[in-house]
Amino acid sequence: MEKQQYGESYELLQNGEILKTYLDEDSLQSYRTLTVNDIKFNNQNTEIMETQKEFDQVKYLKDQMKYLGFGEGEKLHNDLEKGINSKKQQFEIKTSSDKTLPENKVAFTLKFNKTDSGGVFFNSYNAKLTNDNKEEKSHNFPVSRENSFTAKEAVNLLEGRSVKIEFVNPKSNQNEPAFVQFNFNEPKSDKGNYYFQNFYKNYGVDTSKIVEKSNLLFDNPEWKENSIKSLEKGNVVKVKFKENDHVVEAKAVLDPQNRNFKLYDNEMNRINTNKPLQGLEQDNSHDKANIREQSIKR
Repeated sequence: MEKQQYGESYELLQNGEILKTYLDEDSLQSYRTLTVNDIKFNNQNTEIMETQKEFDQVKYLKDQMKYLGFGEGEKLHNDLEKGINSKKQQFEIKTSSDKTLPENKVAFTLKFNKTDSGGVFFNSYNAKLTNDNKEEKSHNFPVSRENSFTAKEAVNLLEGRSVKIEFVNPKSNQNEPAFVQFNFNEPKSDKGNYYFQNFYKNYGVDTSKIVEKSNLLFDNPEWKENSIKSLEKGNVVKVKFKENDHVVEAKAVLDPQNRNFKLYDNEMNRINTNKPLQGLEQDNSHDKANIREQSIKR
């Protein structure tokens, strides 16, 4: 039986065609998706952790939760210590975040495992986003050197935005940047996860160039640089631009598939300007007729 495909990647070929590659869930591991600069604190090596006499396991796990964006609240720490001291081999911690759009709420379930010799590991977390209509979206995020999305990145992905990450290109075995987002148009995998759409370096998504071409207005260079970084993290960013000799305030979201922005008003309604901003026009090269498809399987 053919394995269910789990993701899509896009590469721009020299002849102008776009190569669309399908990945099954097992082959995704060979791409070794990385985030937050390949988190050094998250090297979960059982032998090392259990032989270091000076290792403070509780502090290590608290730091993991902190740097992955779950905070360092008293309840979170108390729940962790209760789980560690319990007799259960597996335990969970419930938490939430206010880093969503106003109409959404997010709940996280952090999952921990214990070894027979006393080691405790933060293995994965589930993020569940619920909107005002009680519609839910959820995804399981592994916690490891190879694939660690932060809590805010998880929210951004579930709200439909893209996140810039690093991955190891299996062709060159080198770290390369890529933009990833969930494909909500396809059914979930057998493991309850969404498909990924991946846009690699040679696809040509350059946030700095998109900002330059769009002629957005910034009060100073530092705000411009911060806006670029924030867009690449999948955040909704406040921007200003000129239209009909008037300065218009809006919110921007990066759209890597079309290599441009999507603009919204303060209520997050899509803005349709009569004359598109320079650099924000639809790129017709993404017509389906111009996309060559192939499937990658282990």
